Amino acid sequence: MVMTVCPQDPDERTLSEPSANGSPQPTCRTVDGSAEEKVRLLLLYTDAAQAAALIQCLPGESYDVFSCPVSAIDRWLEDLQPALILLAPPSEHTQILRACESLRAQTERPIVVLSERSEELLVTRVLAAGVDDYWVLPIGVRELAARIEAKLRRYAWSKETHQVGDLILSPTDISVERNGRRVFLTPIEFRLLACLASAPGKVFTHQTLMERVWGPEYVDSRHYLHLYIRYLREKLEDDRARPQMILNEWGVGYRIQPP
Repeated sequence: MVMTVCPQDPDERTLSEPSANGSPQPTCRTVDGSAEEKVRLLLLYTDAAQAAALIQCLPGESYDVFSCPVSAIDRWLEDLQPALILLAPPSEHTQILRACESLRAQTERPIVVLSERSEELLVTRVLAAGVDDYWVLPIGVRELAARIEAKLRRYAWSKETHQVGDLILSPTDISVERNGRRVFLTPIEFRLLACLASAPGKVFTHQTLMERVWGPEYVDSRHYLHLYIRYLREKLEDDRARPQMILNEWGVGYRIQPP
């Protein structure tokens, strides 16, 4: 099967074929040949022709893009330390899941699957296997670049300590402080709070919160969201009956108002 990808002016980048021996190959460079070190993206593939085509859509002017067969990843993943892993998986259902599970077992780096297959059951199983997102091809060049940038922003946010009003969130140990007082949250409570705190004042729809915190297979289980909002208010609000921080926008979703 040949991937449908978006063409790009070949003068904007140079493309080298994925390595036959499995060693990581830098496949994209800036037009001016600058040797300045950039953020690294890693494209894992099972079909070299698919990888060569897909590389044409990746933003090599902003990142160093490396490619390697899935089967060779354990030899050099630790040394390369990519900021984002893009997986162009095999076409067979079971092999896709096996590749995702194996990759997640080796790294905590963000993983995104790029595939033409869009069956709902496959997508939900792949996400449940531990990957961070599933992008259905074809994707326009600009959209792909924007998605990559957004994914990298969210990953960077998840590794730093953040202050929102008098709340201090530390994603590395899933801890929260308010006015110097440690507040113990469950992993789900923390993910929900972190999602809201990633954009103070912004209203997140019910669907967006369900997808980001629980996964797309739970978008119709809105009672979970209401339940965990209540838990957060009990732990963080001065008066949970009159919340001043975690606010409800009726019929739309929730937002966090910095205390």
